[in-house]
Amino acid sequence: MLCSDLIILICEYLKDTNYYLLNKSLYETIIIIEKNKYWKNKYDNFFINLNKKYLILEGDYNWKREYLRVMRFNYWSKIIDTKSLRISNGEIKEIPKEIGNIINLEYLYLSGNKIKRIPVEIGKLINLKSLFLVKNEIIEIPKEIGNLINLRSLSLSHNKIKELPKEISNMTNLKRLNLSNNNIKIIPREIGKLINLRQLILRNNEIKEVPKEICNLINLIYLNIHDTEMKEESKK
Repeated sequence: MLCSDLIILICEYLKDTNYYLLNKSLYETIIIIEKNKYWKNKYDNFFINLNKKYLILEGDYNWKREYLRVMRFNYWSKIIDTKSLRISNGEIKEIPKEIGNIINLEYLYLSGNKIKRIPVEIGKLINLKSLFLVKNEIIEIPKEIGNLINLRSLSLSHNKIKELPKEISNMTNLKRLNLSNNNIKIIPREIGKLINLRQLILRNNEIKEVPKEICNLINLIYLNIHDTEMKEESKK
């Protein structure tokens, strides 16, 4: 049996791509080490040294992978515990999971980057009022976005999104939804539950059919689908 120090050295050296070199027993031991306190401490200390302890994740993670991930992210100096966070027109490729710990965040603007995915941890931002992720490379919206029950404005235009999760119906305080210039084919009928929605923009997608439930949006004053607009004067 290899001593723990030697296993840690092996663990430090190995990348996910060369795990296939290990026998099954050693592989299982390595995975245990990666999820254990050694890598968790390295992860924690990274944020402690940055004086950003509030970003430290807790839970069941592969802590080696999380540590390597945070080491690759070059914008930690801009991630602060505040109500508004804006990092636009940069080279950001991912939204760090730790952003879900900034529970007082109300406005998040990350437009003009190269973000491919939205982490499920975004669902922890229950005080968020505006989420602006325009002009990225996002393919999928996680169902956890439905936890953002205080969201007023959601802008995800100019991405590569293919479908909307039905959990979007939980965001009943949403007033503006912009999903234009994506690859969306189907509008879920649950969209009819967004009764406070005033603006819905879905142009430049692949939508062929509009669900009848869209008629339930009694407060809608601006609708744009298939490059056609519908406007209605606000009722006084």
